[in-house]
Amino acid sequence: MGYHSDNARERIIDAAEQVVLEAGAGHLTFDAVASRAGISRGGLLYHFPDKKSLLRGMLDRRQKRIAETRTKRRAEIPAGPEREAVAFVLSLLDEDSKASGDIMAALIAMAAHDPEILGPVAQESYRQVIADLTRDGLNFERAAVITLATYGLRFFEVLSVSYFNAKERHRIIKELLALAKEPAPNPQGADEVMEHGQK
Repeated sequence: MGYHSDNARERIIDAAEQVVLEAGAGHLTFDAVASRAGISRGGLLYHFPDKKSLLRGMLDRRQKRIAETRTKRRAEIPAGPEREAVAFVLSLLDEDSKASGDIMAALIAMAAHDPEILGPVAQESYRQVIADLTRDGLNFERAAVITLATYGLRFFEVLSVSYFNAKERHRIIKELLALAKEPAPNPQGADEVMEHGQK
């Protein structure tokens, strides 16, 4: 039952992404998604009772795929304090798929009208990334700077408002990687990061 339920949810999210890519975020309706997924409207509502839950499901899957890409990157990098940070920067900024960017742009635009959707996802993502980056010895301040700069550049590109050319982009990424590898005094662990997030 659980297996088939998971398959149905994935198929619905696939369909929702296709509707966004082909017709735009404004056409993301239950009828359009149900038709694309080949299920009834009732079947769709069983898994996603409202649009908010569908958007949350789409955002969660985007985050999961980004995390999977980072895990693959991490496996290619030697162990060290900079390992997580380098994997994070490369996985997020190497994700240059136009389709992926279009989906994220649409999701951000739709979720921006409801802070209850985007806020928790973004906060949890930032908290987890910084905790991961500090786990091997990178200090909190540096982890936070790298996280904010990397997400900032990615969102600029997703929203098509970045004014950096390819050469400048390469230099920015190179600087972020250098910052991750440069020794920093007084490293803080993940426990201290949690304290920062709670203040």
